[in-house]
Amino acid sequence: AQALAALGLGLHLLRDTHPAVLPIANLLVLQWPVLLLAGLRRFYQRKEMTLPAAFDWSLLVGGYLLWLGTWVSQADLMWRIAAFSFAAGALALYTAALLVRLDGYATSAGLKTLSVALLVSCGMHVWRMVHSVIVQHDPDSAQVLLLAGAVIPVMLSLVMVYLALLLTYERTQHDLGESQRQLRELANIDMLTQVPNRRHFHELAGRLLASPGAAHGASLLMFDIDHFKGINDRFGHKAGDEALCDVARSLRDTLRVGDVAGRIGGDEFVVVLPHTTEEEAVAGAARIVDPLARRPHPPLGLGFGVVRVRDGGSVDAALHRADQALYEAKRQGRSCAVIATGNDENPVFAESMPLGLMPM
Repeated sequence: AQALAALGLGLHLLRDTHPAVLPIANLLVLQWPVLLLAGLRRFYQRKEMTLPAAFDWSLLVGGYLLWLGTWVSQADLMWRIAAFSFAAGALALYTAALLVRLDGYATSAGLKTLSVALLVSCGMHVWRMVHSVIVQHDPDSAQVLLLAGAVIPVMLSLVMVYLALLLTYERTQHDLGESQRQLRELANIDMLTQVPNRRHFHELAGRLLASPGAAHGASLLMFDIDHFKGINDRFGHKAGDEALCDVARSLRDTLRVGDVAGRIGGDEFVVVLPHTTEEEAVAGAARIVDPLARRPHPPLGLGFGVVRVRDGGSVDAALHRADQALYEAKRQGRSCAVIATGNDENPVFAESMPLGLMPM
């Protein structure tokens, strides 16, 4: 774009001795914003612009034909200058408008610099158009304004290498940040259910319980799907995956701000509920299973182990006691919640509380 615009200005120097070069010269000057925009479309392939690329070239052809019509008809110099300036200014303004609307413009110094240059070029062409109407018989000043309006893109060639490097650096930084975000998500989130995986759950729960006052009054739920192996055997692993996703969706819909949940393996999930008694935790379990009991193909039953997180206790200790309570829930008939008290060596299990689900 820069080289062709410079070539167009060079041909303008021959217009007096070789008038036939003028159409080529003006086309080369007019193309600068459109060819620049074509390059930016390729550079930002992941970001959609407001209008399609075909519209860019349609504007270029339309603007050029507007001027060419005045030149072929040998219209007055004023109208030829006005037509060319209108076309050039419109193309520069159009390109700047698309850049401003581009996602990421607010943080891109390179795009801002290009848009300012385009707006300045547009302003010069608008002034040249107005000047041609006011000073109708001064071709020398009109030629000076033409050169001033077109020399801006050529002068940009001095800094275009810097702008190209700046835009490349900005895109690399954006892509690197996006890659790091995706890697963190892959490392922390279970891809099937979109809830924290075992490692990340331990991090989040440990951080929660270590915060002042959070551990006091917290409860922990551990639960799994009743007869999950039977679902896989009877309906296939796809049905099993759908069951896990439905459980995770119901879990996310039930969680409060500040609750921490995770999938710790297979069909086992766990939730830490700060500032919650065991009875309130059982009520939360009922809200989790309610939509699953009405789920078709087939309805799901869940068994829950519920424990109180002891002051100063670790996540692993609470998980161990909740696992004992979950085993007791299976022993007492599944589709229920069992609260465990006592210690690891002598656990005390409350009577199971049915959660309105029919065992399979």
